[in-house]
Amino acid sequence: MERFFSHIGQSVTSVFSTPEASAHAHKHSRTHSVAKHRKNTKPVAPPAPGWGVPEGTVAANALAGADSTIRLIEWDGQKTTLDVGVHAARADWAAVLLNGSQLSEACQKNWVRPIENNTSCGVPGGQSTLALAWDRSRLPSAPGWKDFWDVARHPGRRGLRLSARTTLEIALLADGIDPRDIYTALSTHAGVDRAFHKLDLLRPYIVWWKTPDDAARIMEQSSALMTSAPMAEISSVSTKVKAGPASSLFVAQPDVVLRTSLYWAIPANTPDEVATKTLEHLNKTSLHLDDTPDSAVAPNGIILPVNEAFWTKYGDQLEQRFQDWYGSKQP
Repeated sequence: MERFFSHIGQSVTSVFSTPEASAHAHKHSRTHSVAKHRKNTKPVAPPAPGWGVPEGTVAANALAGADSTIRLIEWDGQKTTLDVGVHAARADWAAVLLNGSQLSEACQKNWVRPIENNTSCGVPGGQSTLALAWDRSRLPSAPGWKDFWDVARHPGRRGLRLSARTTLEIALLADGIDPRDIYTALSTHAGVDRAFHKLDLLRPYIVWWKTPDDAARIMEQSSALMTSAPMAEISSVSTKVKAGPASSLFVAQPDVVLRTSLYWAIPANTPDEVATKTLEHLNKTSLHLDDTPDSAVAPNGIILPVNEAFWTKYGDQLEQRFQDWYGSKQP
């Protein structure tokens, strides 16, 4: 988690009393020494607020339009992190990338600044892509989401996000539902039951991840044969493989991916002057996340847009059911 307070180190000077007979003789030198210390000690100014981007963005060079004047701060996408960040006494973010349902809640709760002539409180900021990542060093050919569930044919652990969002969609994709019908199915009790039943079948083999950084560790440590993962993290891990640190080679299966639209929001605790300059910057430049190179999606691949209206409406109840399911059925 990104920290929202800068800590300023303080040096402590101990002053020892000299015997009375030699006090006068050392008075000048001691005073000079203390004065010199004070002269050379300058308080460290806290850094200016940076721009919050999803984990993996920096290593993957996924933020298009960025320049050297922008300090990027990666964040984990968790609601608790967002809550802390927008309520910190000193703002760490000048702007932060949110998905649609996060933006809707933050706007409703006045966590972010309203934008003139914009009811959503956000400025379009690109997209993030969730893909099936597989270890090419252990599998000869690219698997699909149905293969993800086929542990008999492809033994090994599977990585999934510890959240209803995107995980339920993936379960239904693996169960054979057409991507165009995913949200129609999830809008019914039968469809939700079907998704959870599918997860029941895979549960003993799942390695759960919460943040993009967790997904990266699964790949770096070869903790699973396949995993869902943000494209930026897949690219980041691939870069580390080329550099030598990682042993496995995870690549994206591009046939069916889930894509989330992102929006820049300006936290309510951002100073007025910084907020004004940030909005001007956003209006002048097309600063956006682009984590999917042209080669990362198959020519005939399917892109499933994550339905923000659906998750804004049903997210709380589905997340609650997911957490109840997870907590009550530990293998």
